[in-house]
Amino acid sequence: MKSLGSQSFMYFNYSTLQKIFFMKQLVYLFFIFLFFACSNTSKLQSGDLIFQDLDNSTLSDAIENATADAGILKISHIGIVVIENGNIFVIEAFDSVQKTPLKSFLNRSKFANGNPKVMVGRLKKEFRNTIDAALIRASNLLGKPYDMEFRLNNDKYYCSELVYDSFLMEDNSPIFSVKPMSFTNKNTGKIDQTWIDYFKAQNSIVPEGELGNNPADYAKSTVVDILDNVRLE
Repeated sequence: MKSLGSQSFMYFNYSTLQKIFFMKQLVYLFFIFLFFACSNTSKLQSGDLIFQDLDNSTLSDAIENATADAGILKISHIGIVVIENGNIFVIEAFDSVQKTPLKSFLNRSKFANGNPKVMVGRLKKEFRNTIDAALIRASNLLGKPYDMEFRLNNDKYYCSELVYDSFLMEDNSPIFSVKPMSFTNKNTGKIDQTWIDYFKAQNSIVPEGELGNNPADYAKSTVVDILDNVRLE
């Protein structure tokens, strides 16, 4: 500020004007980034599939060894998102077929930074007409026992079997597929002793080669898009 008699003048040198302009540009770019970041964030929807990397048992590790591809997230579990009166749940075959609050689901397994070990898949547009009926089918199965033997059509359900039986086309054909199951460790080429002991406890043998499905295959399915940025709330 410079005073000349009764008049005052404010002046800036060229360098100061450059700094002010630069700061305005930074603020503008920040809000543009924030806008697009929020625009690209998806909210969970009923019928979304939520995939989980469980770290709670040697059985989860055996599932991942036999089915998961190399990567940060080794999938061993899957559930179906359902939103009721603004509350988010996951219908899943866990201890039984149950409806679990999302928060409880997410708290099962986390990275060191506290983020849950999950990713979200959404049916491609041409399959979304199956969602309403799928949620009804899954809800009707609540209370059914967990399928400890990993076999189809026995009125018991393991996690990916629940999804398989829930999502059907109008002609009742599943939108997901089954294939011969493999319990072989991808790293060793052998069936883990965990599986041998597990099925022995069920008075059964490892159902190697029998038809079935697993969560990792669903994450790679051509009927599902994996979402990059999802608000888990």
